[in-house]
Amino acid sequence: MILATIMGFLLPHWAHVVLSYLPMVLFFLMFFTLMAINQHQLIQALMQSSVWLYAMLHTVGMSVLFVGGCYLVGIRGDLLLAVAAIMATGSLFATPAIVRSIGFDPLYAMALTIASTLIMPIVLFANLWLFQTGSVSLDMGLYIKRLLIFIAGPMVMSALVHRWVAEAVLFKVHQQLSKVTMLLVMSFPFGLIGQYRVVFDANPMHALALLIFSMAIITVLFWLNFYVYRQSSTEHRISAAVASGGRNVLLTFTIAAPFLGTQYLSLIGAMQFPIYMLPLVSRAWMRWQARTHQVAAPNAMTDEDDVVL
Repeated sequence: MILATIMGFLLPHWAHVVLSYLPMVLFFLMFFTLMAINQHQLIQALMQSSVWLYAMLHTVGMSVLFVGGCYLVGIRGDLLLAVAAIMATGSLFATPAIVRSIGFDPLYAMALTIASTLIMPIVLFANLWLFQTGSVSLDMGLYIKRLLIFIAGPMVMSALVHRWVAEAVLFKVHQQLSKVTMLLVMSFPFGLIGQYRVVFDANPMHALALLIFSMAIITVLFWLNFYVYRQSSTEHRISAAVASGGRNVLLTFTIAAPFLGTQYLSLIGAMQFPIYMLPLVSRAWMRWQARTHQVAAPNAMTDEDDVVL
């Protein structure tokens, strides 16, 4: 994913070509991802109150915190609108795969992703309505049409497939599809960073400011949720933190592109590198934590022995 981000930055023309096909890719990727999940287990996971509390924190809570913070430091106009749209956005549908790559069960992460995606349309509409600028007007009819196609569509299709096709058959089919979906996922950072390259060519200092800003957003989202979930298991803490940091900004762009202003595509382009660095940093941090505890354990035992003696 990081390599795809770099290649998209180096090949902006091809990045713009790929961007035009990304909504279609996103639709089928969401469908393939849902098709691979055991529906009964997913429903059980979605029945946990903690999942829906997370979804509210992910959308409403982060909107209040980040948009309020940006407003207080003087950010206005389309950049504030872009931040509001990003904070309303649900988790990446690749979040379960990212969590699996760190070494945890992806089911809880999938539940967080689904819950935040279901709440997203309401919060996104509220944020766009509140922070739209003079050049942006929200067309409710178009917004609902895109919601039905790109959110309800994959979910309904997946539910129908699970009802009509045996789980064993779906498992075999998905094993073959997963080889294709891995390539499809890499098209996201490749296509989304193209507009950031345009900004970089026109104004490198503004592009650098967007990159620093995006890194700050991802970092604060991750550690804030990691702290909020400090009483939970390590698996749930990491899942919640990764799900909050990695947001399905392409889905927001797909369903609300005409209403997002001039800065949204540039900002989400800048976010691609820190989003996909997040699991690598998380895994490295966890390994460091494990080594630290291994070193501390013998020392603690020696100290205890000294006390007994």
